[in-house]
Amino acid sequence: MDLNMGTPAPQSAIILGLVGSQRRLGNCELFIKEIYRHIPGKPLLHLIRLTELNIEPCNGCYGCIMGKPCPRKDHMRFLLDSVQKSDGIIIAAPVYFLGAQAIIKRILDRGFLFYPDADRNHRKPCILLNLYGMGEKVGASSQSLRTLASLICADVRASLNLKAALPGEVLWDRRYLRMAERLGATFFSGRRIKSSCGCPFCGCEIVRIKQAEFVCTLCHGTFKMGKQGKAFKIRKGDAVGSPAHLHEHAAWLRNMKGLFLERRRDIVRTVEPYKEIGTWLTP
Repeated sequence: MDLNMGTPAPQSAIILGLVGSQRRLGNCELFIKEIYRHIPGKPLLHLIRLTELNIEPCNGCYGCIMGKPCPRKDHMRFLLDSVQKSDGIIIAAPVYFLGAQAIIKRILDRGFLFYPDADRNHRKPCILLNLYGMGEKVGASSQSLRTLASLICADVRASLNLKAALPGEVLWDRRYLRMAERLGATFFSGRRIKSSCGCPFCGCEIVRIKQAEFVCTLCHGTFKMGKQGKAFKIRKGDAVGSPAHLHEHAAWLRNMKGLFLERRRDIVRTVEPYKEIGTWLTP
């Protein structure tokens, strides 16, 4: 493929690579850089090693939903600002025990902080990469990265599961190299690589089985599968990845906060009898 035939990046564009692995020059980092090499237009590549960020647990205060600053003084603001300043995002994480590296879940648990930036981040091109080792044992990693992309409101152009365990192994497979070239050349073109077995509404590969139907665990759309593997839509789920969905959720949370304040005395009466039950163990 002639790289000049691809869609060039906007002038002074920034590609943000979010590396969910602590391994230097590991497969996550390498494949992000390989895709970047094929993006025409000479954009900048900014990289963040997510495992080096201090991301504290959410304390559930709902302050950010109420327009107040988050009381946690960690690196979330740095991450949010970096995402906002970017023009495209590539997220890569290794699969650990059938899930994405734990840093991804820590960021997801602070997901409310992405809501105010939804309109500015909407439709930024995004590629998701799940790096695994054992045969087809990707687990729920792909859903975790799709959930993160939906909080950012990014436009997922591809979600790939790449088998590569040894450092550098992801660059040994010519199929992966051709895919990286294709992804880079079309990153700003609007083209997507759709999963053949994902949710027909949002593309998520993880489902629940409810009677004879499949329920997507991300958007909660409902569908069936035909004999030839074609998905038939039944009920549309949430418009995940859209600012409207995040704004709607934020409004629901604010309402729940108000309900909590209204019912606080009832809540205290309910939980108080359980206060002294059991013995807490500490290190």
